[in-house]
Amino acid sequence: MTTAAARLTLALALTLAACGREPHERPKGADSASVAGAAADPGVATSRADGTVASPAHDWGAIRARDTLRVVAPFNSTTYFIYRGLPLGYEYELLKEFAADHGLALRWTVVQDRDSLFAMLAAGRADVVAARLVPMPEDARRARFTRALYRTNPVLVQRDGPPGAAGAALPAPADTMLEAGPAERGPAKVPVRARVVQRPAELAGKRVTLPSESPYGPTLIELEDEISGDISIVEVDASAEAVIREIAKGNVAYTVTDVNVAELQDARFRNLLVSPVVGASRKVAWAVRPDAPVLLDTLDAWIDGEKTGELFDRLYTKYYVDQRAYLRRAESRYLTSLTGTLSPYDSLLRAHAPRLGWDWRLLGSQMFQESRFQPDARSWAGARGLMQLMPATAREFGVRRLTDPQQNVAGGVRYLLWLQKYWASRIDDPQERLKFVLASYNAGAGHVEDAQRLADAKGDDPTKWEHVSYWLLQLSKREYYAHPVVRYGFVRGLEPVTYVQTILDRFAHYKQFVAPAVVARDAPRAAVTR
Repeated sequence: MTTAAARLTLALALTLAACGREPHERPKGADSASVAGAAADPGVATSRADGTVASPAHDWGAIRARDTLRVVAPFNSTTYFIYRGLPLGYEYELLKEFAADHGLALRWTVVQDRDSLFAMLAAGRADVVAARLVPMPEDARRARFTRALYRTNPVLVQRDGPPGAAGAALPAPADTMLEAGPAERGPAKVPVRARVVQRPAELAGKRVTLPSESPYGPTLIELEDEISGDISIVEVDASAEAVIREIAKGNVAYTVTDVNVAELQDARFRNLLVSPVVGASRKVAWAVRPDAPVLLDTLDAWIDGEKTGELFDRLYTKYYVDQRAYLRRAESRYLTSLTGTLSPYDSLLRAHAPRLGWDWRLLGSQMFQESRFQPDARSWAGARGLMQLMPATAREFGVRRLTDPQQNVAGGVRYLLWLQKYWASRIDDPQERLKFVLASYNAGAGHVEDAQRLADAKGDDPTKWEHVSYWLLQLSKREYYAHPVVRYGFVRGLEPVTYVQTILDRFAHYKQFVAPAVVARDAPRAAVTR
């Protein structure tokens, strides 16, 4: 970590602590191994009693040194998805809390298939795999697993009602048939008639469709031995949710999956039977590299500590128990991971972003930060509309009706254009300039220039956001806002610093779910890729 970055992290921690927030709090219940590991020299390998050796390139010390936890995960209905512009998910929220508790940024990358998830882990491109993982015997050579996030039972899912009616209200393009996996390349599917199975023994002679990466193939093979009958297992390249949908539609007879996932789909389609249980309960966990034992200890200590509080229960209820909320998400056109739609204003974003040379998803991330896509949003200070324009700013940039989406977005973009011109002669690097523009939109260009002057006076680089943002944080303290170079006085610097980082982080999430529009040739690179 650079000296400037370390100072900025410390400044953020102190500022958040003053606001009653503790981002670097020691994990509840942390054991000595995890605490020692967190403080270890990142360049020195460490050994444990079980003989494993931590790789300095991949273990906890390296993560602390880079200040970022890298997570690789699929998108699905519970792990990670975008809904109404907001990144959500059970495992996403847990790991966001873990990262915040340890003062780390969280970098989240979407990869759908299980082998690719573990390949990224093996290649050192990820620190943690989060994917509703049920450990399988073949995983032992490529990963180690944390304590259980929860336990789940494998359950048979079958149809118990007429096909076809369920799923009529699903958002496009979710209505897709399964693609046959390597185990089957057969003719087109036809509606399936299947007798209801009441006991596991009745699966003898039946055809069960599993996702190709399901952990429950071995469970069915064990069941075959118990019931002295063959079960035909068909693998397909699809998620558990997609297979269940095909059951509801009458195209597939049976599948086996986690009971909590199956019950959510039962609430959605209303023509399923989630029964019987066909095997012993299994743990769901996160995976880390075999040569990252200190990271594993740290995650385990955090899981053990948080399970004594309300976090795990609250998030499990939010994503697996609250079926009404799940149905609202599942049937919404703003479930971005399925529909590619961020908001009702995507066409406005696509139309106006090219004027800035921005990716429209970046402008969408800023709009969400300002108003959560609510055209009648109003702040305590009087800012209104999608881009939260103050009345005086609105008049200056030709906005008559602040709650009119077209006028408000057009006015916000004109203000951003003005800020781009303002900073063009001051910041050469377009990636850096973008951060100054966003901070100025939030706090005013004058306060950002004050932070620049302080940076210059203190020997830092006034053209680097990493340096300037540190001094912007200091402008909430009298000794700094009263400094001779400061012209605009006090400002809550935490707000613009957080504003910039949050918008860029959310933009990174949006890029994984929504296709880009054509971007102007002179677009700043930071606005196109991260």
